[in-house]
Amino acid sequence: MSTMRVAVYYTNRDVRVEERPIPQISPGEVLVKTEACGLCGGEAMEWYLAPRAPKILGHEPAGVIVEVGEGVTGFAVGDRVFVHHHVPCHDCRDCQRGAATLCATYSKTHIDPGGFADYFRVPAENVPAMLRLPEHVSFEEASVIEPMSDCLYGMQTLRVVGGDTIAIQGAGFMGLSFVQLARLYPFARIVALDFSDWRLERALEMGATHTINPKREDAPAALRDINDGRLADAVVSTAPSAKAWEAALGLVGTGGTLHVNAPPHPDERVQIDPNRLYFSGIAINNAYSSTKAETNAVLALIASGRVDANSLITHRFGFDGAAEGIDLIVNAGESIKSVIIPSLTRTS
Repeated sequence: MSTMRVAVYYTNRDVRVEERPIPQISPGEVLVKTEACGLCGGEAMEWYLAPRAPKILGHEPAGVIVEVGEGVTGFAVGDRVFVHHHVPCHDCRDCQRGAATLCATYSKTHIDPGGFADYFRVPAENVPAMLRLPEHVSFEEASVIEPMSDCLYGMQTLRVVGGDTIAIQGAGFMGLSFVQLARLYPFARIVALDFSDWRLERALEMGATHTINPKREDAPAALRDINDGRLADAVVSTAPSAKAWEAALGLVGTGGTLHVNAPPHPDERVQIDPNRLYFSGIAINNAYSSTKAETNAVLALIASGRVDANSLITHRFGFDGAAEGIDLIVNAGESIKSVIIPSLTRTS
C-alpha cells in the first residue's frame, strides 16, 4: 500500500477526501497511523484558512506508531502516542524568555501532511515532544490534549487569589475547557456566558457555579448581582471577535485581567478606554498555543480523572464529515467538540 486517504480543505463547505502518497520517513523520524484527530475552532476560520487552500488539516492527532526511523530512541512500533504539531527550538531569545510558542521554529515545524490523514510523518525535531498514552486513555480523549493545553497555558497567565471570581465568555470547547480547569484553581465563583442555553447547561454540568445569557440579560449587571456587586477578577474571552473582546472588557473589575483566547479577523479593531484601564489597573494578555509542559500536564489530568475529556466530545466523523464538523463550529448549536476518526470514513 503506497497511498492513503486525506481530508483536503478548500473552503468551509468544501472539504474533499483525496488520495495522497503515504509519507516516507528518514532517520530520526516516525510514521504514525492516525486513530483520532480533533477538529479545532481555528479550522472554521475561513478568512485564515482559505488563502492557504488546498490544505490538509489536523493538528490535534493521536495514533499508533507503525514505523520508526534509524536512531529513534524512547519510542517503538506499536506505541500509542499524542503528537505535537509544532515544537520550539529551545535556544532562541523567545524560548529563553519563556515564550516558546513565539519561537520562529515553532511555526515552521509541523507533522506531514496533517492529522486528517490515514498516516502522518513526525519530523525528527517533533519526536522528543511526543507523549506515550496510558492504556486507559483513549485516542479520542488524547485528541483533546492539544486544545485543552492551550487553555491551561492561558490559565497560567492569570493572577489568581483565593476567593476570586472568573467569568468565561463563550461555552464552546475552549470555554468549557477553561471551566473544567478553573475548578482546579481557588475560584469562589466560575461564571460562564454564552448565547446558547444548551451550552450553558453543559457549563453547569462541568463545574460552572453560575451562568449568564447576554442575549437576555445585561451581562455586567447580572455579574454584579452574582458577585456581591463586583465585576470579575479574571475574564477569559474565547470568541474570535472584536465585539466580543469589547464586551469581555466590560466584565473585568478593578485590578483584574482579561485573557483573550481567540484572534478576531485582522480587519477588526477593538475600542478600548485607556483611561479606565489605567485607573482600574486592568491588564490584557493572551497566550498563543502551548508547549510540551502543558500537554504533559493535561495528559496527566485526563489520566487521573481530574478533567473529563469525554464530556467535551459530542460528534465523531470520518474524513468525509469534516465539512459538517466545521459547520457545527460556525453555527455554535448543540455541539462542543468534533473528532475526526479515519475508520469512520465511508468507503463509497
